[in-house]
Amino acid sequence: MVAMRFDYRDIFRSARLAFSFQRIWIQFIGLLYGYLGYLIFTYLSLLIDGKNLGDAWSHFGLLPYTSFTPLRFGLIPFIIGLLSLLFFWLVTSTGVARATYMQLKGNTFYSWREAFTFALKKKGSSVISTPIAIFAMAFFAGLGGVVVGLVGRIPYLGELGISLFAIVWFMASLFIIFILMAFHVSLFLTPAILATTDDDAFEGIFQSFSTLYSQPWRFIFYELLVALLAVVGLGVFAFFAKQAWRLLTTILIWGMGDKYADLSYGASYLLQTWIYPIAAWSKAVIGEYSSYFLFTHEFSAIELPTVMTISSWILAVFMVIIGGFILSYLFTIFNAGQCVIFLILKKKKDDENLLERKDKEEEEEEEKEGETEEKKSGEGQGNEVKKKKAGRKKKERKSSSSK
Repeated sequence: MVAMRFDYRDIFRSARLAFSFQRIWIQFIGLLYGYLGYLIFTYLSLLIDGKNLGDAWSHFGLLPYTSFTPLRFGLIPFIIGLLSLLFFWLVTSTGVARATYMQLKGNTFYSWREAFTFALKKKGSSVISTPIAIFAMAFFAGLGGVVVGLVGRIPYLGELGISLFAIVWFMASLFIIFILMAFHVSLFLTPAILATTDDDAFEGIFQSFSTLYSQPWRFIFYELLVALLAVVGLGVFAFFAKQAWRLLTTILIWGMGDKYADLSYGASYLLQTWIYPIAAWSKAVIGEYSSYFLFTHEFSAIELPTVMTISSWILAVFMVIIGGFILSYLFTIFNAGQCVIFLILKKKKDDENLLERKDKEEEEEEEKEGETEEKKSGEGQGNEVKKKKAGRKKKERKSSSSK
């Protein structure tokens, strides 16, 4: 078990805890499924609204985005795409937090398959129902306010009732604001809460309200700190990844010559057209420093033989996969940080070290191991009994034959 200080210094472990193939792979798989759902349904929404797919692809590439305003009939598919992205984000965050929690407990043999199984089968419904339940509280509380407003339409009594109970209505509105703040807390902490407590949605709801009430400033400070670490960690990882790609390109050019140079150039052009919004956003935010992580110059289309064109497409697809894996490190740091944050806040507000507690999954595994050991011991004892019986029969046969 890792010794923690249970203060802000533990947050700096997030980047190191996240730098694991297991946890980045969990995040990458979840990000891939969520992204594919968003990509398909967003383009479907544009198609339903009468947009030309060719024009939309040339404008958006692999990063389609839109607002609610221009969508009419395509609004529902777009919302479905967003919900699928949110679903896979919450489930994957639970898997990453669970793997991080097991690493902190010293269980280095906890696999990514076990983390996904935990997130999907055990906590898939709870991680979704927790924020939904909190949002439903705010919704029905607001709906109650609408009913009060309708009652206020009653002549004479309505106006008097609204004015006399103004303080009550104000306190109710303040409570709705508190619920909405707890809803935002749940979106951040619910995966970590379920991953570390192995409990249900009720625990996620309770801990979201408890954290907001007892540790609001620590929560805000820790979230800002882990977000900063995630951005810095991504920048460092992306920088070294680009240097590795440049080294790979140089070595292959030494072997293949201009043939690989043309292949790499064609793949880079395709990649640039597919993800050009990222390049535009990065230049708008960090200016020329974006060249340390992305493209150094603009690529243009070149004519290549058929085999080279196919190869450039294949290489561009693998470049997208590598880029997605690198981007996953950003979210892995964030989700590993949520696990550490909740462990700290739980210790601060309840004086409980969750790393010292055995949860349901661990108890089930111990029971299974005990059952298998009992079966093995029972089988061993049964074999010994069979051997003794066989020996007795042999002795009886020998004695009967001698007689």
